[in-house]
Amino acid sequence: MLRCLSLFTFMVVLSSFGWARTDIKEMQLLVMPSSGLIDGHSEEKIFSDKVLPKSLTAADSSRSVVSKIIDNSLAYWWDNSDLKKTQAGQVATRIEENMKTEIDFGASRGGKTDHKISLKVLAMQALAKLEYNGWINAALNYDAKSATTEMEVLENLSNNKDLVISHSITANENKSQLSLRWNW
Repeated sequence: MLRCLSLFTFMVVLSSFGWARTDIKEMQLLVMPSSGLIDGHSEEKIFSDKVLPKSLTAADSSRSVVSKIIDNSLAYWWDNSDLKKTQAGQVATRIEENMKTEIDFGASRGGKTDHKISLKVLAMQALAKLEYNGWINAALNYDAKSATTEMEVLENLSNNKDLVISHSITANENKSQLSLRWNW
């Protein structure tokens, strides 16, 4: 959320100096999705997949859930905004992309499994994410703001169901959890 809010403030300041190629007053408003279809999927489904948090636990506070929704909403807005196409927006996007890396090891010898590791550092959100996709799907996340480390391993059971084993470590507790994630 802070990243998108910082980017928005940065863009407003830059546009007031005339550095931006697109005038903010002439930008189109973000239109919330209607019931139209895009590639066979409803716009509401695409929007909710992008905005609603993917993993929530009973321990998550309402403040945490709302901040995730706001952050995802601002990211969705940024991806669909003309502001992203300005010179300053392109610089901000390049900086963010340079803080991500993905290593593709290719298929294992004689196998069909493709092994990938990706590392993302989201500086404005004080997050670091390490993900592995291959024999299993695993993720390790570190949130510097809350000093929380989370690890999760998931196995896809069907198109919309995943079996998830997760473990989180904070200064106060260590918590392990087994859950069924159902996307609809």
